[in-house]
Amino acid sequence: MYKVLLVTDDWDNKKPLKSGLLEQGFTVTVVGSAQLLREDHALSERLNVIVADLERCATDTTKLVHVLRRERAFKDLPLVLLVPEQRLAHIDFSLGIEDYLTLPLSAHRLAQRLRFLMWKLNRVELKNGFSCEGLIIDFERYEVRVKGQPIDLTYKEFELLKFLVMHPGKPFTREVLLDKVWGYDFYGGTRTVDVHIRRLRAKIEPAAAALSRR
Repeated sequence: MYKVLLVTDDWDNKKPLKSGLLEQGFTVTVVGSAQLLREDHALSERLNVIVADLERCATDTTKLVHVLRRERAFKDLPLVLLVPEQRLAHIDFSLGIEDYLTLPLSAHRLAQRLRFLMWKLNRVELKNGFSCEGLIIDFERYEVRVKGQPIDLTYKEFELLKFLVMHPGKPFTREVLLDKVWGYDFYGGTRTVDVHIRRLRAKIEPAAAALSRR
């Protein structure tokens, strides 16, 4: 499930939000705004989205957003603001904010909005390509990039990757993959699938890891 970084200086009042998100399957890490201003802050887990609570926030909103957009660990993550309605007019949404919700709100509503946001950002565009967390596949040009770095794939490796991303979360047997990717007239063994999966992972995963360290 999705991992949320909840930035709040109003922890006593926001505990129900964390509890509600946990009940709905999210993983939640809570930090104060001051912690994000320190140069030595570090979060080991991989995150999917940042939720910044502006109610009783000890840090200026613009400064907080700049920090979240500047830091390498956070800059590529979607940012959702929780904003008291009377402060909406003072928010500069051009800073790089994907969404906002007005306070007060329920954990159920927040969970629904986060799921929709994740779906919207990670959905498969069947006509032209696919994009998710730095992996970009152009179906028309037969190009694959990881965080801007081109990845050299064979035709079958590309077709296998394309088929898998078009069916996210669905398990397939080797026989089904052979039929869908190689075709019914392929006479090779099912271990061909294993070989191509290993090659895909060997090309994509090291590239992603190396670029993340830059």
